[in-house]
Amino acid sequence: MKRLLSSLMLLAMPGAALAADPCGGVKLEAGSVRLGKPVTEEWAKTNDGKACLADVVKEIERHRLVRAVTVAALVSDAERASGKGLASAKAVAETLVAAGLPKNRVFALAPAPQRNDQLGISLRFVERAPEDVVARVAAAGGSVFLGPDEATLKPAEAGMPVLVNELIKTGPNARITIHLKDGSGLEVKPESLVRMPVLQIANGERQVKVEVLSGGITADVRKATQQSRFEASSRVSVASVRGTQFRFGVEEDGDTRLETLEGLVALTPSNDPDARPVEVPAGQGAVVKPDGKTSEPKPLPQAPLVTAPLKGALGNDARLEWQPVTDAVSYTIEVARDADFLVEGRSQTVLAANTLSWPEPLPRGKWFWRVTSVNGDGFSGPSSKVYAFTVAK
Repeated sequence: MKRLLSSLMLLAMPGAALAADPCGGVKLEAGSVRLGKPVTEEWAKTNDGKACLADVVKEIERHRLVRAVTVAALVSDAERASGKGLASAKAVAETLVAAGLPKNRVFALAPAPQRNDQLGISLRFVERAPEDVVARVAAAGGSVFLGPDEATLKPAEAGMPVLVNELIKTGPNARITIHLKDGSGLEVKPESLVRMPVLQIANGERQVKVEVLSGGITADVRKATQQSRFEASSRVSVASVRGTQFRFGVEEDGDTRLETLEGLVALTPSNDPDARPVEVPAGQGAVVKPDGKTSEPKPLPQAPLVTAPLKGALGNDARLEWQPVTDAVSYTIEVARDADFLVEGRSQTVLAANTLSWPEPLPRGKWFWRVTSVNGDGFSGPSSKVYAFTVAK
């Protein structure tokens, strides 16, 4: 893979800044981190210096493509020969590590300055080239986090790259949508923990593996070459596809549940990868037990037909209605500020009923809603069409 080498020069911004801001402002632009004050070894050891470099670390973490940072102290030949330059670089590097940059990604050097170099301390970093990023956050709503492990998770934002082997975690009523370079999409459901240990898309081929540690996902996988693979796995099963739409999740009792919405999914127990796959076509679902036993595919319930409201104002009784679905034992009703159900999303479940008066006041403005039926086997069918209504007060 290509790697793009850039340098971050710590430069003083003219007209120094806000007293409350230890850096006097931090800007990453044109390959440089611009600060409102110069950086020295002595300053890096003060409370202001530590707070400023902590802000620099936050900016580097938000960038997310940085692979390694080198602290370079450009000093006179005499200071370099005495070791003072390297000591200064190490002092700043240690402050960056203390602020949260992993130690194995921070290096200190005292290189010989070139003729036109300005003496002082600079940071240089190696980052992934943009074309190497094959997955990005398309949208996120609620408490959503990314990171290499649970101890270092950071809030996720739209546009952030998703890197190989990272964890994706969602809180209650939170969702995140990830778009892959080939046009495939992945939605992580509320209260889920997911990892992507394989993430490669190049030359028309795709190799993607999604590990669902808890909760669930909905995937919309674009068709690809015969050699391409897209797998969703849990502790007890692996679902393999080349082009389809499906849900895949881990339940509290350890069961793994697959629901195929389009195309065909091959389901294999994790403890016996040589076992003959169970093919689950569109409109059917299957369950893999903790011991690896896979059920025969069973039909999913139909998508409900919404009857009211289809548009306009929500009535005073906040009633949502749909036609009953054969074999449905419950319905999940979702409302949100957007049609992707990411912004201010919330849900309710009703048993053996085809109407719901929303139990809490909804803030004024436009809302979207949909309903999904669940049958006696615990399978959810396709969701209804999405409709909108407004709340006047």
